Amino acid sequence: MAWFQHVKLYIASCINLFTKIQKPYLSMAMDSKECSLLPFELFEEILCRVPTKSLLRLKLTCKRWLALFNDKRFIYKHLALVREHIIRTNQMVKIINPVVGACSSFSLPNKFQVKGEIYTMVPCDGLLLCIFETGSMAVWNPCLNQVRWIFLLNPSFRGCSCYGIGYDGLSRDSYKILRFVNGVFTKNEYANTGSYKPEVDIYELKSNSWKTFKVSLDWHVVLRCKGLSLKGNMYWIAKWNRKPDIFIQSFNFSTETFEPLCSLPVRYDVHNVVALSAFKGDNLSLLHQSKETSKIDVWVTNKVKNGVSILWTKLFSVTRPDLPVLLAFENLSYPVHFIDKNNRIVVCCEEVLADKRNVAVNIYVIGEDEIKRQDEIEQHQLGFSWPFISGYTYLPSLVPVPSSEDNTPE
Repeated sequence: MAWFQHVKLYIASCINLFTKIQKPYLSMAMDSKECSLLPFELFEEILCRVPTKSLLRLKLTCKRWLALFNDKRFIYKHLALVREHIIRTNQMVKIINPVVGACSSFSLPNKFQVKGEIYTMVPCDGLLLCIFETGSMAVWNPCLNQVRWIFLLNPSFRGCSCYGIGYDGLSRDSYKILRFVNGVFTKNEYANTGSYKPEVDIYELKSNSWKTFKVSLDWHVVLRCKGLSLKGNMYWIAKWNRKPDIFIQSFNFSTETFEPLCSLPVRYDVHNVVALSAFKGDNLSLLHQSKETSKIDVWVTNKVKNGVSILWTKLFSVTRPDLPVLLAFENLSYPVHFIDKNNRIVVCCEEVLADKRNVAVNIYVIGEDEIKRQDEIEQHQLGFSWPFISGYTYLPSLVPVPSSEDNTPE
């Protein structure tokens, strides 16, 4: 209908206007009268499509908008429409939007400086579970500049552990953190039986409490392949201890159990790149690059529901001489990727420069019939690849860091 097309055009023009806002706030003349020029439901449809950074600038323009931005229903409606970014942390925080080629940078929180380097991070709903080389743990939302330190009941060497963050599938009111010792470090224990019984720690942010239990595991996580939090559950690429098979292992935060999911659609080789990511919000994607041929294959699953997904479909394959080698040397950081709305892969990787002493961090957009390299993000010396991953897929969000009455810093 014609009127609907007019409304769509108006919404598009408003989104374009809001995303170009550069001032800290709009004119205070935008009072409640101006806010009511259109039905508020239509304003909500507009605002849930506005980038997070712009929404934060808009929060002072109208009390009703401010209340909306703090409403849980709107927060997660907005999150479902946010496009993937890539976040890197070193001396500075860099958030890159590869689609438009924009990069914002700012300093790490002051308290992070005294905790040492960030060893690894696990993103979930725009929250980042940060594990520091000192063993400290925090949950951080960079967009809202919110940090919560997690008191560790049983501090352990972070290099031996795997971590995850998710929530009960019935509600996002209860985010949880998972930590367990990876079996690859306990080979003596399972040498004869093929299984080991690590302690599994689960922390609930809402109640500020830990629980610990033991479980028998006959698999271990493949270390270089980072885990993925998706729809409340965690997923890793894992290997059976007594069999050569590689598969997807999940952890269900609702039932607090480990559940093997499905085999990989490709043959695993330690020299090839194999990386997990999300696809269209609730599916898994797998990027595979052969070191021998440089061919890139991208696979996706059917919808993951209640932790169950068994069907892989090849999205596309690319073989061409100008493909980047995503992991040319063992001491380079592991690449990170996501699939954009046009079904192209956006991948961040390190590449050795011609002098063989320095490395460039680059972003490529790769489709079946195209390859584009974005502007270089940074350079550093070869071998300085802490924390051994090129970045993390990140959704800038309004999700607040969950609080509790007793938030004791470590």
